[in-house]
Amino acid sequence: MMWSQLRLSFFVVSLACPIVNLHGINLLLAYIEAHDFESRREVNARLLRTAIEAISGIAPNLESVILQTGGKGYGLEFSNELKISPPLHESMPRIPEPWRSKVFYYEQYDTLAELSKGKKWSFSEIRPDGIIGFVPGTNVMNLAQGIALYLTLYREVHGQAAEVPFPGMLHGYRSTHSDTFQDILSKMEIYAALNRDKCPNGSAYNVANGDVVSWEQVWPGICSHFGLVGTGPQGDQKKIEDFVRENRGAWAGLVEKHGLRKGSLEAQNWPFIHFMLVEFDFDREYTLDAARSIGFTERIDTVQGYRVAFDRMAAARIIPSSF
Repeated sequence: MMWSQLRLSFFVVSLACPIVNLHGINLLLAYIEAHDFESRREVNARLLRTAIEAISGIAPNLESVILQTGGKGYGLEFSNELKISPPLHESMPRIPEPWRSKVFYYEQYDTLAELSKGKKWSFSEIRPDGIIGFVPGTNVMNLAQGIALYLTLYREVHGQAAEVPFPGMLHGYRSTHSDTFQDILSKMEIYAALNRDKCPNGSAYNVANGDVVSWEQVWPGICSHFGLVGTGPQGDQKKIEDFVRENRGAWAGLVEKHGLRKGSLEAQNWPFIHFMLVEFDFDREYTLDAARSIGFTERIDTVQGYRVAFDRMAAARIIPSSF
């Protein structure tokens, strides 16, 4: 097919995912890490501008661009300096300076607002909370895989039906959030792309599973999937990263016994798992009123979403297929 004949109906810009094709619909998802806020903002805005200019130049039928962002737009990474007032909704103003200029999502949104002027295509911003799911390769922000590896190893070391204390503090165990299962996120982005009459240019939508949860509600259900008993924090439990480091020999035995993919435990970003379970410990739930108002009603129980992700990991031989 000649490039001039390419018929691309919509384009999705997201974080840390590969190029994929879904029934002829092309999705390009990209992010470049940088060591400081200014560089991260500049490089990712430039990445987006380059991608949009290239795609729009070869795809005259482009109709929709979907920008996937997230909780950074609500200032969640600056919770120690800013007051976070849930439920978080799309009409909230951007956070104040000096933090505003550190959020590269704003620069990306403004870039799309500029580039879409006078064009046939329009864009919407989709804002998930913490994304729960499976990817076939390594993703440095994969919370579900880190939990799966940890609980698999915990069972191997301590045995079936062992108690697993939540690795954070009590207030974090009870804080509220709105997890986003990967399938719900994908469906929302496709829905927004295919319903441009309901989603005007520059519109923004939160997306989450549909249930506001806490780790107190979710942790026991996650642990039971691995034949373990999840309990509240006990205050003296070992850090996950330390536990993993001390029991790598047990993991090597699991890899050999079950024919698991080598290197998964070593490639996992354990400081990120610690951050999400221990330090991300404040109420931050989303409202889904905007998404519901345009007719998107998909939902899933958060524990069930985790279990589907775990089953996908087992099928990929990242963890054993039975517990």
